[in-house]
Amino acid sequence: MLDPDSQVDYQSIAIWLATGFFLDDNTFLLNSKEPQSKFGPDIVWHHTPRKVSFSNVIKEFSDLLELLIENNTKNKKIILPLSGGLDSRTLAAALSNQKEIKTYSYEFASGVPEIKYAQQIANNFNWEFKAFTIPNGYLWNEIDSLSNINRCQVEFTHPRQMAFINEIANLGDIIISGQWGDVLFDIPGIKNEADIDEQTNFTIKKIAKPGGIELAEELWKYWELKGDFYDIFYKTVKNILLDIDIKNPNSRIRAFKSLQWTNRWANNNLKIFSNYKDIYIPYYSKEMCEFICTLPEEYLSNRKIQIEYIKRRSPKLAEIPWQDYDLNLYKYKYFNSLYFYKRIFRYANRIINEIFFKINPKIERNWELQFLGESNENYLKQWLFEVPELNDLISSEIVKDYYNKFKKDDSIKYSHPISMLLTLSVWCKKFWKKS
Repeated sequence: MLDPDSQVDYQSIAIWLATGFFLDDNTFLLNSKEPQSKFGPDIVWHHTPRKVSFSNVIKEFSDLLELLIENNTKNKKIILPLSGGLDSRTLAAALSNQKEIKTYSYEFASGVPEIKYAQQIANNFNWEFKAFTIPNGYLWNEIDSLSNINRCQVEFTHPRQMAFINEIANLGDIIISGQWGDVLFDIPGIKNEADIDEQTNFTIKKIAKPGGIELAEELWKYWELKGDFYDIFYKTVKNILLDIDIKNPNSRIRAFKSLQWTNRWANNNLKIFSNYKDIYIPYYSKEMCEFICTLPEEYLSNRKIQIEYIKRRSPKLAEIPWQDYDLNLYKYKYFNSLYFYKRIFRYANRIINEIFFKINPKIERNWELQFLGESNENYLKQWLFEVPELNDLISSEIVKDYYNKFKKDDSIKYSHPISMLLTLSVWCKKFWKKS
């Protein structure tokens, strides 16, 4: 039941539960606002596309990216996180003439092999490479430190770097992150004629998590808040979109994500790096974001700019497989045609191993490594069921109901509600009524 004298911002918490992050500068308490993150560009997002050739765009991007990195890493020993994707690979291409780069990557214990792609990139340039394996249940030893860093603004299962941040920090002077490249150099994918209501529905589908809206709606009723949760959520997102003075739907949603998702979700996870080491994010620079605002949307679709830049800057780097397709940047377009049977074989092989040979499926999600298994379950239940401060805010019956749904009904769908309830429990115990 809602306490009328409480300073808890129930409405903002409900939206936080649905999405995994707060909107605007809202936080857990009515009388407390989250300060603007030091990360992210201070620009007014706009959509002012120029008439410019694609070849010239690649030249401009190349010059800008390499100048930004040079100016912000001068005389510093660079730490470059690598993955099998395009964002860190683009940075690797920009740094290809430098020798003293230390790199690293990580993958889950018993998980999908991700390190192999990153190591190929490092080997291509003869860079030092460090491989990390994210251990089962690392979260419970780090949850106190992690909550001190992010103040429970976002859930705890995503920042995997917390498992070995001290070792990362010792590799050099500054971390160069490829964060947000996938948003800037692609389009959300909404039709160009979409009206504001279609844009709102599209955005909500992007930011709301499985099971999140269900939990938010149930707590909305439990707290006896006025109106309907989804209506309030819808109006909140719609008003934020309307405040963005951009007509093009794809550009407007990209701006929404950069203003909201970046600031309140991604940046809170970046604090884990910045708490231990200097960090520079080229894609967050004002110059890069202004550059994006001037490009035709057709150039920003399907990662064209990054792919072409890598091909031109380092053809050998482009020959290394892109993890999403397990094909290099010259062949990935054939993923759904010539390589169709390869995909079918891989899928069939996985099913046969799981069903007939009882080989456990690979770990693909961080919560699987932190919530499953007897030891993990014991820690999780302590936080969910043995923190009386949580029950001052949420009925223990609701918590039990969602835990049972997670265990018995659909662990994938209800992993998000469980992770949010865990985060809320930590906030209640550590920060509520002490703020």
